[in-house]
Amino acid sequence: MTPSILIIEDEYALAAALSTVVRRLDATPVVAASGQGGIDKLAAQSFALIILDVGLPDMSGLKVLEKIQSLPQPPPVMIITAHGTLDTALEAKRLGAREYFLKPLNLADIQRAIREVFAPAKTEQRADTTMIGNSEPMQRAFAVIAQACGSDAPVLLQGPPGSGKSLAAQVIHRHSARSEKPLIIFRADEWPEDRAEAALDQAIARAGDGVLFLDEISAWSKPLQAALMHRLSSGMIKARLFSASSHEAAPHLREDLFYALAVLQVLLPPLRERTSDIPALAVSFLGGQVLSAEALAALKAHTWSGNVRELKTAMAHAAAVCSGGTILPHHLPASIVKTEESNHLEDTMKRAISAWLDQKTTGTDETMPAYDDLLETVEATMLDTLLKRFDGKPTRLATAMKMNRATLRRKLREE
Repeated sequence: MTPSILIIEDEYALAAALSTVVRRLDATPVVAASGQGGIDKLAAQSFALIILDVGLPDMSGLKVLEKIQSLPQPPPVMIITAHGTLDTALEAKRLGAREYFLKPLNLADIQRAIREVFAPAKTEQRADTTMIGNSEPMQRAFAVIAQACGSDAPVLLQGPPGSGKSLAAQVIHRHSARSEKPLIIFRADEWPEDRAEAALDQAIARAGDGVLFLDEISAWSKPLQAALMHRLSSGMIKARLFSASSHEAAPHLREDLFYALAVLQVLLPPLRERTSDIPALAVSFLGGQVLSAEALAALKAHTWSGNVRELKTAMAHAAAVCSGGTILPHHLPASIVKTEESNHLEDTMKRAISAWLDQKTTGTDETMPAYDDLLETVEATMLDTLLKRFDGKPTRLATAMKMNRATLRRKLREE
């Protein structure tokens, strides 16, 4: 289940910025603009973390913190304030605040602190780390992932945002010879340019001879790429390297660095290219609820610009609004059931048929297949799929699809 983080902050711009940070970490932000508003939201649902401003319009944030700590199982709290004093800091710590930040906030520091809150939970759930997919693109990715698990070579993971690069890195780490060593994640965009190199050195030191995961490597500046290459060539890095990129990495990386990082390359496809995996993925995100056929059809027709991460969020939304055991189309986010997106599967089918015809009709006129043979192949595939949907009963299929029963039986005998 996606964790929820309560942000108690009356400045709209700052609350919006903090919400963006929370979403970047795959959590759900909930905002309250007053102390009492935060207390009310806390009474209505549970939160994995609270980000609390001291200077609220109706009461001191420290008073809110005191009420939070009176709960049977209080969540961790991060305090933010524009007027930090020693007394305030000491009182916040006495009342159990986990972190204490002064405004103007360094959002990169906030992001790292939030990630550290969830790090222990991720470690405990390590044994449950898995990937789902029976589609051909995912099977190809799984083959390379399996090779990476039995190797100590650097791995480059490529795929659009939300396609599962971080999860793939965790899977490889868990099944590798270094599984008992730390997996340290370094993102250059969390640091100011003048501090990024020092932060990289800290990450290298923390990783030791474990695994260092260099996220969004293709977005790194040229100086930082040069710094990494220098540390690689001088033997300063003892850790195994995982790298990830949301874009094709080769054009964005200096050539020697690309070849150093991309010994093994895992290509994770966008969800729109593996729609056959959607039912299994959706069920894994739902828990106990089931998907209606209509809801599943809507999921398969969606374009999924946010990939698996978007699907996970959509299932969390559906589970939250569905009071029964079956997810119906109206339980899904409005963006998924828009009718203008329903032609996505037809476009995919047309592209697939076009590619197939290109392969079959390459050659001279003498070797060209007969049109009837091509049509028979397409029709056989369609009939086989439809027959499975009707439990292998031609009579039911013919009735539902308004086909002549004798013609259908003849076509099935000819397959």
